[in-house]
Amino acid sequence: MPEHTIRTSRRLGAALLLAVVAGAGARYLMIRAASGMPRPRMIDWLQARNVGVAVSQSYLAPMIDRAARQEQYRRLVQRSEPLIAAYMGVNLPHPVERIYVFDRTEWIEANLSAFQSLFAPLEELYDEISARQGVFGLLIGQLNSQLLGMQMGALIGFLARRVLGQYDLGLLSPDPDLRGALYFVEPNITRICAQLGLDGDDFRMWIALHETTHVFEFEAFPWVRDYFQDLLRQFIGRVNDQAAMLSVGIVRLIERLLQGQPIDRHWIELMLTPEQQAIFTRMQALMSVVEGYSNHIMNVIGGQLLPSYQQIEARVRQRQLRRPLIEEAFNRLTGMDLKLAQYQQGEAFIQAVVAARGARFANRIWEGPEYLPTMEEIRAPQRWIARMGG
Repeated sequence: MPEHTIRTSRRLGAALLLAVVAGAGARYLMIRAASGMPRPRMIDWLQARNVGVAVSQSYLAPMIDRAARQEQYRRLVQRSEPLIAAYMGVNLPHPVERIYVFDRTEWIEANLSAFQSLFAPLEELYDEISARQGVFGLLIGQLNSQLLGMQMGALIGFLARRVLGQYDLGLLSPDPDLRGALYFVEPNITRICAQLGLDGDDFRMWIALHETTHVFEFEAFPWVRDYFQDLLRQFIGRVNDQAAMLSVGIVRLIERLLQGQPIDRHWIELMLTPEQQAIFTRMQALMSVVEGYSNHIMNVIGGQLLPSYQQIEARVRQRQLRRPLIEEAFNRLTGMDLKLAQYQQGEAFIQAVVAARGARFANRIWEGPEYLPTMEEIRAPQRWIARMGG
């Protein structure tokens, strides 16, 4: 055998040996790293919390006079209750007691806790899949968990800088008797008042009317909460179908973009299976009514009650129209534009029904799930009016 061939063979043999040794070493290190390592969760919630707090810039928006604000919001909610009860023709089974004034970090922590309960069924499914993973799967799962935590944190941190009030349903809570809670993110409310030059007391009452209406919708009519929770359970229960169809949805979206076809549905809807799409549409209809009706109450009662109502309405709408391009892109990317559309479509539906038949007729939407409008009826209110008996 020629000398250069021998040298080449020796080099090749040495390289193969080194590769085997290196591979064995890497495998040993990974096994050592993974030994004793708990199976990764689907989402790293601590990562989500830390990223969310950083993105929210909570340190720039401290809470001032918490005790005084807490008492103020309690009075505003108590003042709102009889006004809403008279308009809706129903009383709450219990007074609103769970009222919290939050800073951005506290709002993030409260919502992440709610998300953990909401994602629990998916976490269980993910844990079953992780149990069948090898070392490489565990390490990749750990990385995915952290990435999802970062994404969740970035989303909730961005929202924490903008949210003013919230009614937390406590959906899928392990405590079936737990009623919802009202959150008021006071640093953001203070900032908007200053930016828009609004009367603080009137603006806070305006927000309180909207959020307290949510309490009536879900607690004065218990079927609404049960109906929404059932839709959520159905939706989450079909997550396997969604995973199977995900690549198909992406292909359809790309094809339509390349062919220049109009995308008549939101990109999120294109990712859903047909079964999930049907459930999603029903959820959209419900939330459009819930948000739109709360806006209607806020504006009808607010218009009669608040001296500076016209100023609040005009300046808030101007602010929405001047929304930065990056915020518009974020809303589209995350699906928040669907939430904003709920406000607009639902409010337009309620206003059209009230204008045609009065508030008592519009309040029939709360009589049961069969009275809820479909998305088609929300876009064409006369169809719902006709179905309800003209």
